[in-house]
Amino acid sequence: MRVLLLGALVFLAACGQTLTPEEKAASDARDIAMVKKAQEQAKPPLQAIVPDPISWADMEENDIAGASCKYAPGTSLGTRVIAMPEVAYVKLNGKLVRLARDIGAQKLPLDTWSQYDGKSYSLKLSISGDGRSAEDGTTSYDGSVILKDPYNRIVYDGSGLAQCGS
Repeated sequence: MRVLLLGALVFLAACGQTLTPEEKAASDARDIAMVKKAQEQAKPPLQAIVPDPISWADMEENDIAGASCKYAPGTSLGTRVIAMPEVAYVKLNGKLVRLARDIGAQKLPLDTWSQYDGKSYSLKLSISGDGRSAEDGTTSYDGSVILKDPYNRIVYDGSGLAQCGS
């Protein structure tokens, strides 16, 4: 039985053709293109998202307190993102979503970070300017928020006020 199996393997190996390096590279490129095309077709349609305002009640229910930067993109003063040293929160479709800081991210004011990642979304934050101090101990900056879906596509991009304080 073993001899028969070994003979079959030798026979099959002899039947195979050897590809030149150029042919192998072309074959690999074709295979990669086919896989990428299949993956693109498997993605659901892009759906833009507008984060809901995070209320004081949301903050109390989820024990969100301490040093943070709150982002209110656009002309609204409603906080859409709360960034803290270890986590960030964004409210999507009425539910508060928690994201963890990305270890390789750039440090922002109050030990917050430029990148937070969650199970389904990732969040990129930026702050520009020197900031404007207020009497209540907060500092206001120009800030921006970019939210990406699980396929790394931008589903929300907003700029406006970022207010940092304890």
